Amino acid sequence: MKKIRIPYRPAHIAVFLLLVFLCYQAHQLTRHLVGAALCGGFRSMTFTITITREPCSLPTLVTLSGPVLTYGLAYLGKFLLRSPKYRLFDYALIFASFSHLRFIQTLTGRGDELILAGQWFGITSRPIVALIVFLIGLPPVIAAFRVIGNERRGRVFISSWLLPLPLLFAMLFANRFLFGENGNERLGTLILGISLIVFITDLIASVLLIVWGTRYFHPQGEA
Repeated sequence: MKKIRIPYRPAHIAVFLLLVFLCYQAHQLTRHLVGAALCGGFRSMTFTITITREPCSLPTLVTLSGPVLTYGLAYLGKFLLRSPKYRLFDYALIFASFSHLRFIQTLTGRGDELILAGQWFGITSRPIVALIVFLIGLPPVIAAFRVIGNERRGRVFISSWLLPLPLLFAMLFANRFLFGENGNERLGTLILGISLIVFITDLIASVLLIVWGTRYFHPQGEA
């Protein structure tokens, strides 16, 4: 597979972070929509927390839906890396999906995988589940590493791996500040169960990605 130079100008980093934000929101939105379909309607969605109605007939499917979307994005990026035209976007999608970082959430006692591991296999050990989550997210990032054509290959890879983390922390902090510890306070106006500020922010981010993404996700040269 031919290698590609990964750009790291501020504009490219900004567009990448837009993609990171929207991938995380897609995870929440998937849970929100599946929850509405299986739990009798919408309840609430903020930047980092989705709450479904109770009682819910199929809560396991709701819990599963978010990780399926997240890992699906990463593996989609992996399988599409052979496309010369969209290879830079596919590389970005792998890291923007958050799949390679979900083991950190598991270690802190958060994340859907910990719930599913306990329900399906009776595994409650955070380190064990985190290791499994880490291994699930490993193949796409290995594929991404192999296509890097920059001279400082390791530095580019590590930067790509870690860059979503500050944005995640910022979202967690903002969500707690705006909506409280449990994500269900001061929700204000809701649109299909989505807080108005979340709905507007997601809409603006989507438009910006469409406008700028076509410009900045073109390959910068192959080796």
